Amino acid sequence: MTTATATISRRDQSAMAACPERTLMADVARGDTRAFEELYRRHSRNVQMQARKLCASRELAEEVAQDVFLSLWRSAHAYRPGAASVGPWLSSMVRNRAIDAWRRAAARPVGVEAHEEGSGQLRAPAATEPTVEDRALVLSLIAELPIAQRQAVFLAYFGDLTHAEIAELADTPLGTIKGRIRLGVEKLGRALEPQPA
Repeated sequence: MTTATATISRRDQSAMAACPERTLMADVARGDTRAFEELYRRHSRNVQMQARKLCASRELAEEVAQDVFLSLWRSAHAYRPGAASVGPWLSSMVRNRAIDAWRRAAARPVGVEAHEEGSGQLRAPAATEPTVEDRALVLSLIAELPIAQRQAVFLAYFGDLTHAEIAELADTPLGTIKGRIRLGVEKLGRALEPQPA
């Protein structure tokens, strides 16, 4: 690389770093890979951290993050700057992709073992590990909850998010989130109670 080319590249990088995100998104919509790379540089760490919080395994989190940036590339034309800035827009995509991954896991037949390990797996009291059937039953019951309760319960118990973090992520009042989680957990408890013979 010549000195002149290196100087131009540094100038371009500096110009990209100073470019407003709304302009970068318009450039990405026109197929500008440098604008995409700059948005990736700015947001990849947060997207990956959020995906890691919401997903049960590192591999699934990486898949979700990759899918989010692929969606950014493919649907940059759909971005509306008046609705949200790029960061919250990407956060909502991470949340939706993680929930989609969770739904796919919930649809897994009972006999198929989950491969994800980590803090997002179901926790059993004492030292017993939940069986594959127990996990599948709970996931299928969660999948039957109304969407707002399902998302709140999922993020609280599988995403290890606090109620305040869920409220912020969903842009919903904290009391509403607490109520959704309480109602969802009550429904799950009733469904899991032993039925009289």
